[in-house]
Amino acid sequence: MAAGAAAGIWMLVLSLWGAVAGGQNITARIGESLVLNCKGAPKKPPQQLEWKLNTGRTEAWKVLSPQGDSWDSVARVLPNGSLLLPAVGMQDEGTFRCRAKSRSGKETKSNYRVRVYQIPGKLEIVAPASELMAGVPNKVGTCVSDGGYPAGTLSWHLDGKPLILDGKGVSVKEETRRHPETGLFTVQSELMVTPARGGSPHPTFSCSFNPGLRQHPALHTVPIQPSVWEPVPLEKVQLVVEPEGGAAAPGEKVTLTCEAPAQPPPQIHWIKDGMPLPLPSSPVLLLPEVGPQDQGTYSCVATSPGHRPQESPAISISIVGTGEEGTTAGSVGGSGLGSLALALGILGGVGMAVLIIGVIMWRRWQHQGPERKAPENQEEEEEHTELNQSEEPEVAEGSVGGP
Repeated sequence: MAAGAAAGIWMLVLSLWGAVAGGQNITARIGESLVLNCKGAPKKPPQQLEWKLNTGRTEAWKVLSPQGDSWDSVARVLPNGSLLLPAVGMQDEGTFRCRAKSRSGKETKSNYRVRVYQIPGKLEIVAPASELMAGVPNKVGTCVSDGGYPAGTLSWHLDGKPLILDGKGVSVKEETRRHPETGLFTVQSELMVTPARGGSPHPTFSCSFNPGLRQHPALHTVPIQPSVWEPVPLEKVQLVVEPEGGAAAPGEKVTLTCEAPAQPPPQIHWIKDGMPLPLPSSPVLLLPEVGPQDQGTYSCVATSPGHRPQESPAISISIVGTGEEGTTAGSVGGSGLGSLALALGILGGVGMAVLIIGVIMWRRWQHQGPERKAPENQEEEEEHTELNQSEEPEVAEGSVGGP
């Protein structure tokens, strides 16, 4: 917008200068030819005249005359005294003066201020918004003018009227670039607006390009008409789990649904055991086959523009035993487990029996050890033999006569 004001001031200065000096402002499109008439010059040679040029091509005034050298590709004096520029370029902007004498000796001066221009090759609103939210800043779009000269200015319009920039509800971000080879300009203007609540549901925005030349009117883009949404505040956020209660058998599917009514729909993120889950925003969290790793406490957080994030009450997911179908399936597998347990029991019983027998044998060996100890001398051995022989008949007799 500041560039537009500067261009306007420049045009005013040039017009005043032309009025004072008796000059004329000329605009020519880049690449086209331009003819400047030398007033007061005879229409046929011989003529007494000279042209003086002060442009971007000259360091000082350049003098051209019918008898002098000419710039064939830049400018040359025609037989009638006019100056021809075959293809006007940016360097031809400047001042042109002609001084001529008529055959009667009257001298006439002509002054021209030449400016060149190029209509932008593209003028459009890129990335236009389809929806806006009332009460919050929104990006409407970016107006782009590409390939123009001079840079010109971009202006936004709302419902056909100029949009007033207040820096609060309406603001723009402008950028101007110049091509290093062609010298043409690319100008961008990004519009941000905060629609009022209860305003128009379908405002119409358009953008215009003003080259800063009085002879050429402004150019307009195709208008856009986004929809305006009235935000609905977040209500209480609820978390629903299926199966109800959050208890599921191993391998069962569990679905968590976060209910957060708002307009537009809020962003939903999930939390497990107090830690955010690295998942994209979604109102549904699906656990296709739950296992021990899925047990824990779950909650969801809803985030909506213009409102604080709201978290739902937490729900616990737990793994429980199988139901009737699981029991049936378990009975099939139970027979295999029972057979294994029986085999282990048998092996354990055999091992226990072997252990008990080993203990008995060991204790008997400990008990008989002293009895089998060798006597210290021969007399004790003979005495021990006699005692055994005297005891054996008694035992025999007792066994016979006992009953």
